[in-house]
Formats: sequence, structure tokens, C-alpha cells
Amino acid sequence: YSFLISIPIFLLGEGRSFPGLWSAAIGGESGKTAMEMVKAIIISGLFHYLNNEVMYLALGNVHPVTLAVGNTLKRVFIIVASVLVFHNPVTKQAAIGSAVGIGGVLVYSLTKQHYEKLEAMEKEA
Repeated sequence: YSFLISIPIFLLGEGRSFPGLWSAAIGGESGKTAMEMVKAIIISGLFHYLNNEVMYLALGNVHPVTLAVGNTLKRVFIIVASVLVFHNPVTKQAAIGSAVGIGGVLVYSLTKQHYEKLEAMEKEA
């Protein structure tokens, strides 16, 4: 249902440029056919939906902050993997963002462990 609602917004924003973009995507260097492109878009949408489902299920089992930290770490992992696998250049902004993300995950994990130890000591006392 939300897909149908988003079609007019898409047409207003991207409608004129879409045919040219579609032609460039299926021709030229990519060498993809229209059917291959449609298949790739459907698979991409399916994986995005499944990712959202997993996040929703995880949210029921963990604290929202933990989930947000995990999501940040996932994004950093994707950036690092793309650098290693595809040899993508890293901009200064991406490097700083990754460092902040990794540092934030580290600080969160250490803080959480500290408070869990404090709670365990209070229960023992």
C-alpha cells in the first residue's frame, strides 16, 4: 500500500529524469538487460524488507540503544568491507565517521559492562 502512495511523489520528484536514468542503467557499461535490472531491484527490496523485519524482531529482544549501536557498527563494517574488497578510496569525512562509530561502540560496551557489574554487586550486597 505504501508503495502505491509513493508513486505520485516519485513521479513529481524523479519522473522526468527516470527514463534517461533507466536507459543508462540497463545499457552502456553495465551490460544489464531490463529484466536483470528489475530482478536486481526486486531482490534489493526483498533484502531491505528482511533487514527491517530482523531489526523489528531484535528490538523486541534488546534495548533500543543497543540496537542503534549495533546498527552503527554494521554501517562501519560495510564501509570497511567496501574499502577492503572494492578498494574504494576513503574520504577524510568517512574515516572520521568510522572512527567515531567504532569509538562510540567501544565506549557504550565498556559503560554497559561497568553498570552491569555495579548492578550485580548491588544484588549480592
